[in-house]
Amino acid sequence: MNVGVRGDASELNGARTEELETHTGEKEEVRFVDAVAAVMDRRMETDSRIVVLGEDVHRLKGGTNGATKGLVEKYPERILGTPISENAFAGLGGGMALDGRFRPVVEFMYPDFMWVAADQVFNQIGKARHMFGGDASVPVVIRTKVAMGSGYGSQHLMDPAGIFATAPGWRIVAASNPFDYIGLMNAALALEDPVLVIEHVDLYASKGEIAVGDFDYQIAFGKAAIKRAGNDLTVLTYLSMVSHSLEAVEQTGVDAEVIDLRWLDRASIDWSTIEASIKKTNAVLIVEQGAQGTSYGSWLSDEIQRRYFDYLDQPVQRVHGGEASPSISKVLERAAIAKTEEVVAGLKNAATGFGKN
Repeated sequence: MNVGVRGDASELNGARTEELETHTGEKEEVRFVDAVAAVMDRRMETDSRIVVLGEDVHRLKGGTNGATKGLVEKYPERILGTPISENAFAGLGGGMALDGRFRPVVEFMYPDFMWVAADQVFNQIGKARHMFGGDASVPVVIRTKVAMGSGYGSQHLMDPAGIFATAPGWRIVAASNPFDYIGLMNAALALEDPVLVIEHVDLYASKGEIAVGDFDYQIAFGKAAIKRAGNDLTVLTYLSMVSHSLEAVEQTGVDAEVIDLRWLDRASIDWSTIEASIKKTNAVLIVEQGAQGTSYGSWLSDEIQRRYFDYLDQPVQRVHGGEASPSISKVLERAAIAKTEEVVAGLKNAATGFGKN
């Protein structure tokens, strides 16, 4: 019944994989958003099948944030600015992918706009491989950015990970630093499945190390990153909440193991790393920024408790935003989302469960 929902990712076999800590090349610091543009430039240079389409990707010096900077000058026929018609250009991307001659990269300026294109994104692209018996590759990448904290209001900032994780067919990647972004985007562009690449506006201006001139590696398929080893609590997180979690751990002194998931969908998530950590700590805190109702942690906490119930000394704990979608008001927006302060509270709450205050 579930045969063909996704491919087996064997197309990634033999790819060179790297981690920042073990890469032997010279390093340099770059802005996250510059790494976004640079890796797309490199892939478009080496693969003529890649076509980028979306609102404003062809102007404003690289779109609204600079993520496509310099691309229209080098590849004018492969950077397609679209009308404000998300259902149309999402369907175009899906059709191009099914055609087999292209590897489209579709940018949704904000995740909320994908709900305008829900029929194409979920009913068509996500289900296409399964409907064709697993034989139809759908190599489309959707890029979008979480914009919580930007003040742009309820229809411009959500985290789509939770909804995509519970929808069939999609793979999901989310990087917390420039080096990982390069490797995850390369993997996404090599996969024959539809992939959602989630970014965050808070990360765009942040700087991190990359390997000088190396834009050709991948992050190993389905591999999380342990950002801090610990013995008392397993913290599972992604995107900008990785840094918030590390900051909160330092503030509280809780001996937490902080894991950057990187691969978020149920078929790609790193259960081996999660399991090893849970068997060591016997406690879990899932940290995300977005709203409670559409949260990523809902399905993940359920799955963890099904798999590892015997190893848990307390229920899986969660940090997330409120029920309401953040509004334009800075005060109300801050109240609706999670940041370091909420992670601190979550850590303290979890610590009481294993006898530490």
